Amino acid sequence: MNNITLLKYEIRRVIISKKYFYMILLIMGMTYDFLTRLVTGGYYGTAPFSEWTYTFFIQLILPAVISVIIFMMTNIFDEKELRARKILFSAPISQSRYYMLKILTIAITFVLTALVPIVMSFIYYKGLFNYVGFASFTKFILWFFIPAFIFFLGLSMILGKISIKFLYGLIPVAFLLGTIDTSNILPDWLDIFGTHYFRICTFTELLGRTMESVPFNLSSSFIHTRLVFVLLGVVFLTYTCVRTVKE
Repeated sequence: MNNITLLKYEIRRVIISKKYFYMILLIMGMTYDFLTRLVTGGYYGTAPFSEWTYTFFIQLILPAVISVIIFMMTNIFDEKELRARKILFSAPISQSRYYMLKILTIAITFVLTALVPIVMSFIYYKGLFNYVGFASFTKFILWFFIPAFIFFLGLSMILGKISIKFLYGLIPVAFLLGTIDTSNILPDWLDIFGTHYFRICTFTELLGRTMESVPFNLSSSFIHTRLVFVLLGVVFLTYTCVRTVKE
């Protein structure tokens, strides 16, 4: 099988699995709950379709999406997958090529998974508010979703190669990092989901504001930290693909 055929096969194995189906149902349920319960009233007096409220929505759903992806990555390192690897491929395959294939599969799975809450939110805005200005949300989707994903993808691949137990341990850690206030116990550079940054912006720009409409702009320092997470994730992934282990 060539690379494209292998990739299609791997993606199909993931998205038609019962495990992924249940995870998508979970994401859809959480998205519906967040939109109807927490987003519909707007964030700190802003409109429900404001950049502030949409970023708040991203903050709510992103930890769940990342946790689901890490959970799906446990398939790469479980005993069943390790036994099936020799059967799956009719021709010999290097470890580097194997892990690159898995990384591409997870990346596409992430895109498909992230599209679920994003598309649901767009439908919600169009249906309830007749709002279609989704282009203004693009930079927030990219700068919050992509760096967190690449970092956790790289970290998960390294931890998974050491032991699958580390991956299971990483799932609650990732979820809690994005859902609880860790600003008093963790340094700012560990603000992977941008929750601390968003909270500070809320305090400094929204509370006590005099203008009715306040734009939400991403600072250059925030963007620089996202680039660092992307770089770290790429380094982790490169190390995973380059370093071979005896099987």
